[in-house]
Amino acid sequence: SAAGWWAEGITSDAEFVGAIQHLIKIGTIQVDAPGEAQVEDPRMAELQEQLEACAQYAKAYQRLDCEDAVEQQITRLQYETEAVPYRVGPVIYYYPGAHLEMTDGGQPLLTIRMLAVNDGTDNITLSCTGPAICNYDVTDGSFAYKYASTDFTSGSITIKPDDAEEFEMVFGPNIGYGGTTFVYDPAKEYHFRINESFGSASILLDLE
Repeated sequence: SAAGWWAEGITSDAEFVGAIQHLIKIGTIQVDAPGEAQVEDPRMAELQEQLEACAQYAKAYQRLDCEDAVEQQITRLQYETEAVPYRVGPVIYYYPGAHLEMTDGGQPLLTIRMLAVNDGTDNITLSCTGPAICNYDVTDGSFAYKYASTDFTSGSITIKPDDAEEFEMVFGPNIGYGGTTFVYDPAKEYHFRINESFGSASILLDLE
């Protein structure tokens, strides 16, 4: 085990800490806040067993493929149990909260990461080909802000039935191509807007 190797001096302190952080991230180790008792979801325990079983594969690519598939299921379960769901047509968007930070130069950076689950029977495509042509933006009620970066591949993400895809959008400096510079005013209320062909939604962002 990682603890045994660390105790015997086989792994360094940094490697041991990294291993513990990874186990916490995937849910193998549960960290409770003071005074709180946490009950582990039996589905998570089952997925953790499946993840450990991936070690049986002798070939690295088979083991990595196995781990990747199970970790995707773990990510989906974490979103479904911890994030707020918003149904837009056949797609359920899980919103865990936004992250706002300031650069050294004073530029606010707003990061939104979500999981989209296709709850329908046909393939669904999320579209965002560029800042000026994107079905997702942020508004303060009077101005629409376009993204500064996103992980949409080739301007779209296709999701098969009962499948899920995680995506991220960052709003900040103007990158051109019809983009905008994100401005944060704590006195204003911000919404993340979805305007796809299959439906629309406006999600209130918790930026306090």
